[in-house]
Amino acid sequence: MIDEMLVKSGRMTREQLSRAQALIGNRREKERLKLLADLGYASEAEIIDCICRKEGGEPVNLEKISVDSRAAALLPASFAREHCLLPLAMKEEELLVASPFWTDRDVLDEAAVLAGTQVRGVPAPLPHLKRAIERAYGRKTEEETQAEAKSAPLIRMVNGMIEDAYKRNASDIHVEPGKEQLAVYFRINGDRILVKALELSWHSPVVTRLKLMAGMDIACKRLPQDGKYHYERGGIVTDLRISSLPTIYGEKIALRLLGDNRDPELMDLRRLGMGKEQRESFERMLRAPYGLILVTGPTGSGKSTTLYAALNRLASGNINIITVEDPVEKLIPGITQVQINPKAGLTFASALRSILRQDPDVIMVGEMRDEETVSIGVRAAITGHRVFSTLHTGDCASAILRLRSMGVPSYLIADALTGVVAQRLIKLLCPHCRRREKADSRQKRAFKRLTGQETEYVWRAHGCGQCGGTGYIRRRAVYEMMEADRNIKEMIREGAGTADLRLYQRKKGMASLDAYAAEMLLAGETDIEEAEKIIYSAQ
Repeated sequence: MIDEMLVKSGRMTREQLSRAQALIGNRREKERLKLLADLGYASEAEIIDCICRKEGGEPVNLEKISVDSRAAALLPASFAREHCLLPLAMKEEELLVASPFWTDRDVLDEAAVLAGTQVRGVPAPLPHLKRAIERAYGRKTEEETQAEAKSAPLIRMVNGMIEDAYKRNASDIHVEPGKEQLAVYFRINGDRILVKALELSWHSPVVTRLKLMAGMDIACKRLPQDGKYHYERGGIVTDLRISSLPTIYGEKIALRLLGDNRDPELMDLRRLGMGKEQRESFERMLRAPYGLILVTGPTGSGKSTTLYAALNRLASGNINIITVEDPVEKLIPGITQVQINPKAGLTFASALRSILRQDPDVIMVGEMRDEETVSIGVRAAITGHRVFSTLHTGDCASAILRLRSMGVPSYLIADALTGVVAQRLIKLLCPHCRRREKADSRQKRAFKRLTGQETEYVWRAHGCGQCGGTGYIRRRAVYEMMEADRNIKEMIREGAGTADLRLYQRKKGMASLDAYAAEMLLAGETDIEEAEKIIYSAQ
């Protein structure tokens, strides 16, 4: 670290460093170094010299350097003065900018947005910077002073958007240009909600800022791109998966909020929402010494959360757990997690082959996407490993049909399978604005079809301040379990179809997703529209 370099080079004493650390605690290095300069323990020049030696560069001498007017023109004078930044030159498609050594990365990112190119900061002493900026831009005008007072920093606006989405428990943010405005949507409880409409003049800077965060090429506007960014500010920590898409009105940006701890209790199997019998069934599957456990459902049904809760239960120093994911959504201590990279040749299948040479006890494959991955996973389950993965199927019985369609013989499915969990997320009516209303003829027919019972009334919620006008307060997971007992395995070997497997499940007393949706409708916890979605998707 730089402060240790200052001590070792004799530019500051160990006592001075200890005194400064006691004052500032465990803050970022730039903040610690600025305090050292403010206290007079080390000069700016000494700190900059150590920074340059650590990074293998040379200190820039602004007293002798001539300012490149073309580079200076890339940043507005008001912005350069406000943040003490001086563009020096373009070098290999990036703008070199002299700045104080404590300049935050966000400021350089905002400079990149304004300049329209990548920016790299080089440290320089503040007094030299101020003189050089005055030589490059001249004295500040009254118009510039007024412009600075009125301007709303872009970085602050983008950060506020991300933090608002995090606090509102949104899963996604959509930044979507239209003909007349830039719309910002949040996906909350599965619904896309318009939260902000901005002038179109915000489109280019906001998109550029987000693309810079994701490490995308900001000059490429005609091809889709994707990237990721670790956001950490204040008490908010989340990973963002960011993608761009060219549209007729310009680039649209979608952000998925990943790896956050907004609801840490969901890492506990007891808090997922399973019934007592369902949880006991799932825990029996987890205790199996080997075999394949599949979690099925459409995109956004909470499959990854269920798998993470299962892995969290198993995680200990006694077993070797390795995952291969796209992307890694949550970090779990004690588990080796692998992010696939298809561009580099690291696919689910290739990663899975390598994992098997790492002596794993438990393997989690984010998704069984192709025949090769399925084949390797099934054989790993047969040869003594516990394998967890996901499939996009309607219910438990459909998972067997999907494995067959991906080329796995029935006898291998029977030998490998420990069990299947199917799940959905169903929206709950807001208790603050929920009302019992007279049912019309269509609602009566739908209610009878869904529950098998007659009704004169239905529950509806029209929206209030508590639920953000949506009528729904949150979502609850509903599950269907299928343990692969001897009878199930024998039925699979004999080629039984989905109807036979479902009938056997009902005879065992295992409730279906349809039954849980109907139960919630009868209890007034959800409405007809939500119950219909669950029942339709489980067919």
